[in-house]
Formats: sequence, C-alpha cells, structure tokens
Amino acid sequence: MVITKKVKTFILLSIFFISVSLFLYQVILTRIYSAILSYHYVFLITSLAVFGLGIGSIIAYLLRKNKRYAFDAIKTEAWKDSIGMLSISLSLSFISSFLLIYFLSFTNSVIIYIFLGIASFIIGGFLYSILFTSFTDISGKLYFVDLIGSGIGSMVIILLLNQTGMIRTVLTLSIIVIIPALILPSLKKLKTAGFILLFIMITGLLLPGQYIYSIEKNFMGITKNEHKTYGNLKRNGMSPEIVYTKWNEFSRTDVIKYDDEDSMVVTIDGSANAPMHKFDGNVENLEKYKSEISYLPFAIGENNKTLLIGTGGGSDVLYALAGGSQDITAVEINTSSIDAVKAFSEFNGNIYNRPEVKVFGEDGRNFVRKSKETYDLIFMSLVMTNTTQGMGYSLSENYIYTMEAMNDYLDSLNNNGKIAFLAHGINDFSKIIATALQTLSERGIPMNEIPNYMALISNVSVRHGGVELHSPTVIIKNKPFSMEESNEINKLATENGILTIFVPNVYEEGPFKKIKQGQMSLNEYIESFEINVIPATDDKPYFYNYYKGVPGILLFILIILIIGSFVMFTPFVIKNRATTQTTYFGLLGMGFMMIEVPLIQKFILYLGHPTLAFTFVLAGLLVGSGIGGYFSHKIIFNKLKAFYLPAAMVAFINIILLLTLNLIFESTSNLALIARVLIAVILVMIQGFFMGMPFPRGIKLIGESGKKEIVPVMWGVNGITSVIGSVLSTVLSMLIGFTGAMTVGIVVYVLVSFFNEVKFDNKTAMINS
Repeated sequence: MVITKKVKTFILLSIFFISVSLFLYQVILTRIYSAILSYHYVFLITSLAVFGLGIGSIIAYLLRKNKRYAFDAIKTEAWKDSIGMLSISLSLSFISSFLLIYFLSFTNSVIIYIFLGIASFIIGGFLYSILFTSFTDISGKLYFVDLIGSGIGSMVIILLLNQTGMIRTVLTLSIIVIIPALILPSLKKLKTAGFILLFIMITGLLLPGQYIYSIEKNFMGITKNEHKTYGNLKRNGMSPEIVYTKWNEFSRTDVIKYDDEDSMVVTIDGSANAPMHKFDGNVENLEKYKSEISYLPFAIGENNKTLLIGTGGGSDVLYALAGGSQDITAVEINTSSIDAVKAFSEFNGNIYNRPEVKVFGEDGRNFVRKSKETYDLIFMSLVMTNTTQGMGYSLSENYIYTMEAMNDYLDSLNNNGKIAFLAHGINDFSKIIATALQTLSERGIPMNEIPNYMALISNVSVRHGGVELHSPTVIIKNKPFSMEESNEINKLATENGILTIFVPNVYEEGPFKKIKQGQMSLNEYIESFEINVIPATDDKPYFYNYYKGVPGILLFILIILIIGSFVMFTPFVIKNRATTQTTYFGLLGMGFMMIEVPLIQKFILYLGHPTLAFTFVLAGLLVGSGIGGYFSHKIIFNKLKAFYLPAAMVAFINIILLLTLNLIFESTSNLALIARVLIAVILVMIQGFFMGMPFPRGIKLIGESGKKEIVPVMWGVNGITSVIGSVLSTVLSMLIGFTGAMTVGIVVYVLVSFFNEVKFDNKTAMINS
C-alpha cells in the first residue's frame, strides 16, 4: 500500500486527537466516579472500562474478517469518512455518558457505571486497532503520536480541571476528538454533522459561569446519594445546602451549610469531612474548644510553634490558637480546601490570614522533609489520604503514615516535643500505634520503655451494646511523659468525658501495660488484631489496607480481567496459531504497567504531590516511549541476533534506577521544584525511550508477515494486559513493595528480550529483515 504524505499526516493527526481525548476521558471518569463511590469501586469500574479497548479491537477484527469496513481503500478515500464517523460517535459517547452518569449518579449500581464508562473505550479501541492495522508500515510513527497525545493529555487535564471545572473539561475533550471529523470526511453530511456538534459544544463552553456552577453544585452523586455527607444529613432530617463547590485534579470540594449555625462542613469527594467553625477572630473566645479531644495535645508542654498537617476546614488552627501557639504552620494537600476556607473568611474569622498563621498547599510529609524548621507540636487530625487519583487504587495512598514519616516527624521536634495523631476510628488508631511502637524501637528505645513516650485517649459512644471509639488520639513524645504532663492529660480527659486508654504513670491498662511489663512483644501486639496493623513503609505505603494480605476487591478485579481475557482471546489464539504473538504483546502490556505504576509512586515524595508525580512522570514516560517508537525500526536497535536490545535495555536501566534512585532523591531533594521535575522527566524519558520500541516493532513485523488482519487483536491483547499489569502491580506492591513489583517488571522485559524472532504460520520475520 502506498501511503502519501498527505494521508500520513491525516492519520497521525487523527491518532493524536483521539489519544489526547481518551486520556482526558479516563481521568475524568476516575474523578467523577470518586465523587459517587468509594475508591475501591472507582478502581474496579475504571479498570473494566479501559478493558473496553480490548473489546473494541475484537469487534474491529471480526468486522475486518467479514470485510465490513474499507480502511484499506485509500484510493476511494472511504477511510476518511469512516474515521470521521467514528470520531463523531466518540464525541457523542463522551457527552452522553457524562449526562447519563450525572442523572443516574444517585444509584450505587456498579454495573450501570461500568456500562456507561466502557462505551467510549470500545469505540476508541475500535479506532486505534483499525488504524494500526491499515497502516502497519508507519506503526512507529502511529505509536509516537499516540503516546505523545497521551503525554500531553496527562498535563492538559490538570490545567483544564483546575481552571475550567468538570463540565467544561468534558466539553473540551469532546471538541478535541471531533477535529478529525472536521478535516477528513469527503461526505458533506458528515462534515456538516461535525460542525453542528462543534457549535453545540462551543455554545456549552460559552454558557455563563453561574449556570455551569449551578449544574456542578447540584450534582446528584452528591445531593441524592445517602452514602455521601450531604445525602446523609438530609436523611437525618436536616436541611443541608451546598454553598461552595470546586472540582480540581485532586478532588471535588464542597462546603455544606446545615442546621448548626456555628459550623459548616468541608467535604472532599462528598464524604471526607472536615469542620469549619464560626469564629469572631478573638482568641479569648476559644475557651469552649478546650473541652474537646483535639485540644488535649495542646494542653501539655510548650506549644508556641506548631505544625498542622491536613488542616481541612481550618478547625485545627483554632485548637492551636486556644493552646497558645504564636507560630502556626498549616499544610493542606488539597488547595481547594484552602480556597474554601478563605472564601468564608467572614465566617471563620479569616483564620488563614492571621499573623500567627502561614498556610501551604502541599503534601505534609514532603513539607516536613524539606523544611529545616523544628516544632513543639506536629498535629495531624483526621488526615484522609485515600482520595482517588488519576491512576486509581495504585495512587490512592501517600506517605503521611509510614515508619519513615514517623522518623521525619520525630526529627523535626524541639526538645520535649510531641506528635499527635487524631484518627478516624479503631483501625487507623491501632495501625498508628503499631507504627509508633516499631519506629521508636528502631530508634533504640527498649520496647518495655516505649509506653512511657505515648498517651492514648478517645471519645466513646455506646452502640449495639458495645463501646465504639470516636476520634481516638495518639500522643507521642521524644522524651518520656513527666508526671505533671500525665496528670494534666488524665485530668482534662476525666473532666470532659474523654476515655483514658493509656497514660504513663497514671492510667496503665491493656496491651501497653503488658508491653511495659515485658509480657507482650511487638509481633504479639500486631498479631492480636483481626485486621492488618503492620506498619506501612515508604516502599509499601498502603496504610489504609487493613486486610491481612491483599484486599479482596483487587483479587476480584484481577480474576475477572484474567478470565475475561482468556475467554476473549483463546479461540482466536487457537484458530490462528498465534500463541507467540499473543504472548509477546501480552508481556509488553503487563511489563509496561508493572514498571510505570511503581515508578510514578516512587516519585510522589520526591516531587511533593501525587498530582505532580502523575502528571510529569507519566508525561515523561509516555513522550519518551513515543520517541522510542518513532526510532524503533532503526537498524542499530534491531541488528543483534542473540536478544532484542531495547527490551534488554529497559531491564538494565530499571536495575540501575532501583540501585540509585534513593541516592538521587537524597542528593537533589533540596533543589527547586522545577529542577526536581526536570530530573524526574529526564530519568523516566531515558527509560521510556526503550520501552516504546517493542510495540511498534511487533506491529511492523506482523504487517510484513502478511497477517496484518490479526493486528486489532494484538492491539487489544496489549491494552487489556496493560490493565491486568496495573492491577497486578498494585497487588505485588502490597505484598513485596514497589521495589519488588518493579523487579517483576524487569523480569518481564528480560523475557521480551528473548523474542528476537516472531513466527507467523511457519514463517519467520527476523528483526533485522
């Protein structure tokens, strides 16, 4: 097939716009589902939705087999009309799926959300596979623009969500994907339909801001869902009102006003709540807060200089002021929460603009690591870190509760300083205690002396005949509690109806009493719980994984994906004797994700925010892979007969990274953010360059073998095994850490390197042919 320069340009542009829009849609889907469901189900739905890419490729294969589309008919230019029609279909799918999700978001039916999410990916998978099938000769260039488009999409999505909100972002990606329909089709009806749709989208973009804001504010996933804060308040007979809404790349943030005139609630994704209290700005009027459990850490020792991590609605600032703090540093990872507090400055006493207060919108752990300041108290109240990110479950945790984090906090305390964790309930309370025990033990404190450094208190209620802990609090000091400090805590707790669980020298009961008497070891303490309270580490930062092993939902997803893949592809493999090709593309899909996911996670702490890691590391990896795909057919990369050089280079570079990454992070952590971003991008681009070569090389070989009709299936195999690789990477990282997961990814690429020749129906296409 002779491909003219003009045709090639049109094809590459089509792939580019489709890639940008589908990447944007994937992140949008994750964000909007995060506001409806728990993050476990978000990962389930988005994983199965991306599975639609494989379904689309199978449909393309079946239609091509029955000769029902004419993408090879270059001379008739029928392919232009086909691409135009599919791009219009994809644009309509984006809009209609979003509208249906909006109007059906009061339901918790996982099946409905899977169905709504999968449709666009099926169309996208169909488009990708037929383009790669029809133009195998330029597969490297196709792969180049595909990954460049995805890389640009990973950066554009942040800008769009932060600056325009959810609805305008959906309209924008629907416009991007319709561009091929405006420049390609020969049929006037198709072009007319494309321009009409474009006009409708632009009209939507130009709607006055108050209308867009009103639609976003009244999103039914928040207002009609009884499992979310707003719906729960309404179910309990209250009259909630959303008075502030903002979507960004991190969350949907709302401020909810309800019957209590002295408080409002700041929520993240509808359910992670933080109170915002009414305050007149006069510190003398904060006496009422001294009866609450959050105040107790401020009641002992010096509190002049305080670090607050995860300040949410700003209530922690009030406790710090009540405790006499004159130098308060507030750190909140969700900048929309900071904006929300500032928007209601008249209500909350303008707390973030007080002379005693400095506010920073970044990750608390990273702030502590780079700061040279020391504090009398580091306070973390109900820090919710399991908000869903663009990559789903794999990026749902950060490093706030790891053992290394505990060491960073202890190193940032003044003499006789303290850390206080206010937890959600018994699960995170128990895990924080275990983390503190192991951290202090590794710092050289004998196990039987550690209880002298910790105090445990909690609010309680009686439910179903049992006692339930609310806002349990752990106070950890870098010096043993004095008798005066212990007495003060015990006195305030007793006066205010707060349960004393363990206070050194004053109230010593339960497991800590046994530990202090040498009757219980750390391992025995950990094993005494039905849940997993093994301390999290920076290599396995899954603090909210309370399963003893891997969460059942992840194993369920993995099994469904594997069974689905087996059912979908086995008949094809048997009929076409395509075991070698299927194995090759399957290993590529899994291997790519098993390196990509842990690599992004490893850069979170270095760059200081999960969004920065997701954006720049993924962009660097995809752009590097795209460039590698462009050069994949060069002789220099294909002349070795013993093994396939690019795959071997991926394994080699990853080994080097595993050995040197921590050293690189430590030696450059004090550089400016822009310098750290450049270092991260360069490191992953080098690796991505070689990771991008095997896929287009395989597509080209299939085309040269005369069996290009199987390309759609190979494309689908690669897409589906990429999803499997993402889930498997998370499972492995929970079991053996990110380093272990990347090591398995290295092994996969070593296996790929042995595919130095690919067999097609007893013919062999050599790499250097």
